[in-house]
Amino acid sequence: MAEPIDNAVLAARMPVLARLAREFATDRPLAGRRVAAALNVTPEATALVRVLLAGAAEVLVVSSKPTTFDPAAAGAMGRLGARVLPGPDTAKEVLAFAPDLVVDNGSVAELWAAEPDPPAVVGGTVHSQHALGRVRRAGRLPFPLYTVTESAVKTAVETAHGTGQAALRGLLDAGVQVAGKRVLVVGFGVTGRAVADYLRGCHARVAVAEVAPVPLLQAVHLGFEVVGLTAGLATADVVVTVTDAEQVLDLDHLRLLPDGAVLGGIGHAATEIDRAGLAAAADRVDPVPGGQRYRLAGRHLTLLAGAGGNHVFAGINPPELMDLSLALHALCLARLASTGPPPAG
Repeated sequence: MAEPIDNAVLAARMPVLARLAREFATDRPLAGRRVAAALNVTPEATALVRVLLAGAAEVLVVSSKPTTFDPAAAGAMGRLGARVLPGPDTAKEVLAFAPDLVVDNGSVAELWAAEPDPPAVVGGTVHSQHALGRVRRAGRLPFPLYTVTESAVKTAVETAHGTGQAALRGLLDAGVQVAGKRVLVVGFGVTGRAVADYLRGCHARVAVAEVAPVPLLQAVHLGFEVVGLTAGLATADVVVTVTDAEQVLDLDHLRLLPDGAVLGGIGHAATEIDRAGLAAAADRVDPVPGGQRYRLAGRHLTLLAGAGGNHVFAGINPPELMDLSLALHALCLARLASTGPPPAG
């Protein structure tokens, strides 16, 4: 994880949430409300929790995933007055909390689509495409859910520049040489484009593998080399998967990689890369900074820790950019709490 950021420095780098904390303390827009929030438990998320508590909410925080659980941040949230669950088996606690509002960057909102008799919820927000996809697959929601993850502030600003920078920093902090290397980015959605842009900016030779036609066409017109997955893997020095899908790279794919290749995943899907299959098939496994080096049929492959390899080293996206998208959550929750909610869904 990244080095912790001093609270005073963090407040200066997150001015929008700092202002909202002052306004919420005066207006108390969440008085009497219970907010269950699935978050990356980081210092940046602590700034959102401070706003919610300033607005007079009772707050339950659920850790989105182990790679983004910072014990110091969890302690800070607790001292502010929030209850923090490290996860991942938190469904019973969340349902027993009976929240009025939810924030989902994990699998909280999905509970209401899956449970036969869940507690009533006024509404909520969703932060990641992964969480939104889980909700949509689970079925129709009985309450409104603002898709902050599809806001232009989130996609065009925070993801494009925050996740792009964090992904690059994750590779650099893991000791991966970028300039001059042949990098294959698998997936060219909003996040894949951000990762490809930042890697190209550091002089990597970036190729893109994508199956959806429109993102594929975008990659072509942005000047990226477009390759088939099999051909791209065979020549890649570095592979970054950015799909949030399951089993994108199976063991047969991994056998195609050249000796010395480095690969990792950006996102939430733990099985985007067949880590278990690689571990079982390898002749030898050695720990390296940030991951494991596998000897597979005479070749050496380094698999970086993940999912969310950008978070393992970089901690999370830069505070200035998290400030914007996390503020959207606070504002959406205040609106849901104080006005008639829109239709469910």
